[in-house]
Amino acid sequence: MDAEPSTWQQSLSTLQQLINDSSSNSKIEKAAAAILEADSQSNNGESLPNDVQEVVQTIRLRALIGAGRFADAHQAAQSKDGADANALEEAYSLYRLKKYEACRNVCARYLEQSGDAEGANSRGMMHIYAQTLYRMGETRKADAIYSKILNDKGDLDTDEKEDVLANALANRSANYTPGSLLSSKNDTPWIEQVDEITSLLQSYGTSAANTNEEDMLQNYDLAYNLATYLLISSDARPRSSVIQAKRLLQHAEKSASTVLESSNQPPQDVGVEEDAKKQQQKLIAEKEAMPIKVNLAYAHLLLGGEENNKEALRTYLTCFMEGNKKGAASKGGIEANLLAAASNNLALLRDGKESVFDVLKRIPAASSCSVSEETVKGGKSAGGVTSIPLVGATPQQVRTVLFNRALQLAKMGNAGGCLETLAVLRASLEIAYRGDDEGEGKKTPGSPKSNGKKKKSVGKSESNDVSVSLQDVPTARPSSDVEAIAWNARADWVESELRRVVASDEKKPDDIVRSAISNLDKAEMGSGSGDEAAGALSFMKTQLVLHSAVSNGQTKPQPLIESLQSLPPLVQSSPGTTVTLASLHGVLHKEESTSRSVEIMSSLGDDIPAKLAMAEFYLERNRYDDATKQLESILDENESATTNQLMSATALLVQALSYIDPEKANDYAESLREACGEVEANGEELESMEIPRSAKKAGEASASTSKVRKMIASAGGKRGVARAQGNKKNREAILRKRAKQREAYLKELESKGLYDPNKTPQTKPDPERWIPKSQRSYNRRGRRGRYNSNIGAQGGGAGAGMERDAQKLDVAARVAAAKSGAASGTGKLSTANMQVSGSGPARKGKGKRR
Repeated sequence: MDAEPSTWQQSLSTLQQLINDSSSNSKIEKAAAAILEADSQSNNGESLPNDVQEVVQTIRLRALIGAGRFADAHQAAQSKDGADANALEEAYSLYRLKKYEACRNVCARYLEQSGDAEGANSRGMMHIYAQTLYRMGETRKADAIYSKILNDKGDLDTDEKEDVLANALANRSANYTPGSLLSSKNDTPWIEQVDEITSLLQSYGTSAANTNEEDMLQNYDLAYNLATYLLISSDARPRSSVIQAKRLLQHAEKSASTVLESSNQPPQDVGVEEDAKKQQQKLIAEKEAMPIKVNLAYAHLLLGGEENNKEALRTYLTCFMEGNKKGAASKGGIEANLLAAASNNLALLRDGKESVFDVLKRIPAASSCSVSEETVKGGKSAGGVTSIPLVGATPQQVRTVLFNRALQLAKMGNAGGCLETLAVLRASLEIAYRGDDEGEGKKTPGSPKSNGKKKKSVGKSESNDVSVSLQDVPTARPSSDVEAIAWNARADWVESELRRVVASDEKKPDDIVRSAISNLDKAEMGSGSGDEAAGALSFMKTQLVLHSAVSNGQTKPQPLIESLQSLPPLVQSSPGTTVTLASLHGVLHKEESTSRSVEIMSSLGDDIPAKLAMAEFYLERNRYDDATKQLESILDENESATTNQLMSATALLVQALSYIDPEKANDYAESLREACGEVEANGEELESMEIPRSAKKAGEASASTSKVRKMIASAGGKRGVARAQGNKKNREAILRKRAKQREAYLKELESKGLYDPNKTPQTKPDPERWIPKSQRSYNRRGRRGRYNSNIGAQGGGAGAGMERDAQKLDVAARVAAAKSGAASGTGKLSTANMQVSGSGPARKGKGKRR
């Protein structure tokens, strides 16, 4: 006879049944906890084996995590028997509790003990470690771990690999510094070389991207993060990358709406419940697609142009309307941060079209210090500068918002507010993470409760001697010390503009710029060539040098040549700088300068962008044979050239050949038309376009025009902009009204048989249509005795009336008739043309005026 199963075996069978039946996490946790508790209290010696006990403990911890009880999971994982075996669950619980410092320590200890061990637990721990470093602002270390997961940790399935890539792209975007992708080696970042990324760009980032509704993006988050990364780093990329990001976002938005709306099928019974579930699913899809729409609007903003700006404005206004309905700005969280990002981008869109005060109100608040009352009206309580706080933002967003706010305050001439905001920016560059318990109980930055309260000064800015409360300073440290130096130089740039607007004897603008350039040079010498972020230093130095040259009013070629020659080698060797430098040498009209310009152009190299730059250089100097050789060599290398490069080369080749070989130019132009496709002409669209106007010559503006411009400038520009926008709206309304009237008129003519739209050629127009209706031949009646009997044909008509009018205009005939006496009717000569005889010159008066 078999022995009965023990108690823990029965309990394990019950636990297994709960797991197979997909029971709730709470039931599974209770069953696992009961097994462990019974094992700890058992005295009969039949305790759980160690491996079984570890499995039950893991099941319990994961059930607690699935139920959202992270504190209980962390406490249970710290038990004496499960500290090492359940390090993964403990680390994840700490991560969800936002105890990032403790989580990093657990991950580092586990990875140090396990080494480079393979397995899902090792990859999972590395993923948690990378995410923790990302939250703590250590994005460079996190990027290295993501790269190691993808390259060194065995074969990952598709879903896991895409999740790692999505997080790696978000990590790179969160702490990006302008110019950091510029490198002397021109190495492509590792993440852009992954097969999934290149495939995604080829499939959904080109004009021939698949638009089939059946082939939707299942992981639209990956496409969204990739597009965001391309947009944020657009300063180091060609314009085509922005277009790629725009197409990716369009596919991601469509996929998000389609996938989410169809993910949960409605119940079978038709009724109110089905409609409510559909509506709820639609709201979830709209909420998920809103960040994609905001970034899509940012892509339109970067592309520029009237239509793109209108599209971006519509998206931002829609985002604000939805946010006001839900009260997202007051609740905080992801939706509040989304509204803040949209508001900042809208300020960029409206800069120059609205007053600086209105633009400043659109820029969100990154800290209570940056929106204090003192920053607006010199210490007087202004109240309510902005209602959108920047909560939970990335370091890149915080730095951008603080920089934009300081720049607007400098434009306003508000020295105190600008220096205070720059002090906050400089202080935030040194803080990456405050610690696990630092932020508990802290008030929301920019909230109404924090306005008007006196700030406790615990620190000062080194350069401006402005008091800054460290409690109010947000965390926005860049990923490296090199990038922090570059951001400090950007702050010096804004301060120099402030000193230029507000006269001050303390610091001169040029001295501030020179000091910033000197700091950048020292940092570049100390960083060495191995630092991958050293491009940020070169990028910032270029901006400072060019800004200094323009702000000092340099217009002569020689000082501009010296400024370009002082740029960093990384920027000086770029095709744009080389072509500009060669053009400035050519303007000097000296023999040595001309030879120098050709020598500079020859240093570009043999790649396709360099050849395009040389071809444009030759075209400007009417050297069409040399330009043709360069462009034909590009077309011969069509395998290595992109579609945009081939199209540009063909268009320039048509321009060059039109001067030396017109027939060949026509052949290339025909091939260009075939590649572009047929364009249908739209007459109504042409009529609605504004006519481009330009002045005849410089300095020929009339006095009235300059007076109007002065009036607009004195009004601050806002009224003029509003009036121009109103006139534009009126013009569009007029054109729409004309189109409706034209359509109605054509229908009326068609009903009368006077117009046939299908007849070719159409009915001949009336030859007398230029004559007033009352004077046309078919409208004339008896004119005798009418009040307008003396009205002529006014340059047209037929019949006797036209002949009489022609006789009246014949001066020679009238003179001849007068001489023959016919004009008087008496048979005698008329005296109308006779000169009066005089008796000599008239006597002069006595000088009196009559």
